Amino acid sequence: MPQEKSPKKFFMTGGTGLIGLNLIPRLLHSSPNSTVTLLVRGNDEAEAAARTRRIAESLQRQWTIPGLPGRLLCIRGDVTLDDFGIERDVRERLMRETTHFIHGAATIRFDHPIGEARFINCRGTERALALAEQGLRDGPLQRFVYIGTSSVSGKRGGDIFEDELEMGQSFFNTYEQSKAESERLVRNSMSRIPTVIFRPSIVIGDSRTGWTPTFNVIYIPLRLFDRGMLAVLPASPDVTLDLVPVDWVTDVMVWIMGLAASEGKVCHITAGKHRSARLRDVIERAGRYFDACHPLPKPRTLEFVSPEEFGRRRAAVHGSERTLLDQLDTLLPYISVDRLFDSRTTDGLLRESAITFPRFSDYADAIFGYCVKTRWGKTEG
Repeated sequence: MPQEKSPKKFFMTGGTGLIGLNLIPRLLHSSPNSTVTLLVRGNDEAEAAARTRRIAESLQRQWTIPGLPGRLLCIRGDVTLDDFGIERDVRERLMRETTHFIHGAATIRFDHPIGEARFINCRGTERALALAEQGLRDGPLQRFVYIGTSSVSGKRGGDIFEDELEMGQSFFNTYEQSKAESERLVRNSMSRIPTVIFRPSIVIGDSRTGWTPTFNVIYIPLRLFDRGMLAVLPASPDVTLDLVPVDWVTDVMVWIMGLAASEGKVCHITAGKHRSARLRDVIERAGRYFDACHPLPKPRTLEFVSPEEFGRRRAAVHGSERTLLDQLDTLLPYISVDRLFDSRTTDGLLRESAITFPRFSDYADAIFGYCVKTRWGKTEG
């Protein structure tokens, strides 16, 4: 983020997720006197404070940031509650000080009934926008940052542009639908609230270390493939995976949210047409790595079939074999349609930065290595 004279006061929801945990140290590093206040759930203030201390201690082991523990603050609350469940005097003090409001809290479950997904994602966004308006009236709010998703494109294929939202698309799941509806709420408030919308794609671990606290989406089939349990995928081997490492994603977000020119923009944080990885290449690279670490008695093989054929095979099996195939459901939206995300707005805002995109082929082994070293998240990295 470009340096400014006055210290920044960040308020963040969703700070305990993959993106949030990577944003915190970068935000603190962006300004020597900045603070980050997290909205943290807890049965009481002591529990919320203890969760925040654990986050600070973990980040301090990874980063050299002066005074980090004292600069990471918390307010107990929940996005599913009116006013986030924050008491009036605390809320008023918070919004008198906040310069940047980052709303990243959301349910990422694909299987919520649409009413539950809307209750968390859409209502949570409505509450965040109401607080942001209070910050504009009473405080120094410079930017409302909404962390959305490129999955608002739903089942659309082909070129997807940043200015597009409602294009008559249908959705793979209620997560996509509720996030699209949430983004519409944010867009409708842009004439009143200085906003930037970020749409990251498939966010994976750190490109240097492989670190990730979550092993979802692409990690699920990779884990099965590592164990020799994945024999079929319902996709073309040439479909593109828009993979983005979390360190690059958060570097981009911090830089862009600090630019005056970001106001009113929708930014794809994506690999795009020329930097996405082919599914075949990801699988072949993973197979070579896993074979070198621990070869199996039988070679790892994977058959690519049509979604229709996959559906027939899944319907024909039961028990543990059916459960195994069901685990692929979180990946299906990303490999069922070949989509290419245009990022010209993001690219233009990054022109004066030194941020470069790391290609998957250059850091793939770091991702696979972290998975193997931590036994897919069962041990510390």
